[in-house]
Amino acid sequence: MELERVEAIVLRTQPVTESSLIVTWFTREFGKLKTMVKGARRPKSPFRGKIDLFYLDEIVFLRSRRSDLHLLHDCFLENPHASLRESVRSLVTASYAVELVEIATEPEDASPRVFKLLRDVLGGLERGSEDALLIWFELKLLAAVGWKPKWLASSGASKLLVSLASTSLAGAQHVRLSAAQAVETREVLWRFWDLHVGKSPRSRKLLARK
Repeated sequence: MELERVEAIVLRTQPVTESSLIVTWFTREFGKLKTMVKGARRPKSPFRGKIDLFYLDEIVFLRSRRSDLHLLHDCFLENPHASLRESVRSLVTASYAVELVEIATEPEDASPRVFKLLRDVLGGLERGSEDALLIWFELKLLAAVGWKPKWLASSGASKLLVSLASTSLAGAQHVRLSAAQAVETREVLWRFWDLHVGKSPRSRKLLARK
C-alpha cells in the first residue's frame, strides 16, 4: 500500500459499522475517491470533528492495490465551511453542489479544474448570492466534464445561461435573479442535465422548494 497526502473535500459519508465510515472525497490529484475511516464514529476517535459534508481537509491515506476503497491514515481540518450549516437554504444549496460533483465525475479521474470549481463555489455560497452562483457552477461543471451546451438565445432563461456560462466566479456573485428568473433558468438547465447526464441529483427536489 502507498501513502498519499492530498487536500480533499467531503462529498459523502456513509456508516458501515457501529464505529466506522466510508467517506467519498474529491481531490485535485486523484479526483473522486473513497476511504474507509476506521473508528471514526467512536466518541474518542482522532477523526471526530474533522470529517463532515463540505469539509476541506488535508488527508493522508493508504492506497489499496486491490480495490478502489483506500484506508484513511490521518486527517487535518482546513475549512469546515461552518456557515453553510447556519440555514436550511445554504445547507441545501451546498448539498446540491457536492452531489452534482459526485454524479458528474468518474472514480479516481484527476480533475484540478473540478476541484477548484467545487472549492470556489463552497466559498462563494458562504458569502451569499446562491441562485446565480449555483447555476454558474452547474454550467462550469458540465463544461469541465465534457458537456458544452449551446443555448439558443431565444428566451430570457437561455440568454441568462449564455451570460453566466461566459462569466467568472466574481461576475456570477454579482448577479441577482428574481424568483421567476431562477425557476425558469433552472428548468432549462435541468432539462439538459437529465437528457445528457442522465441521473438527477436527489437534492434537486429540496432545491426547488427553497
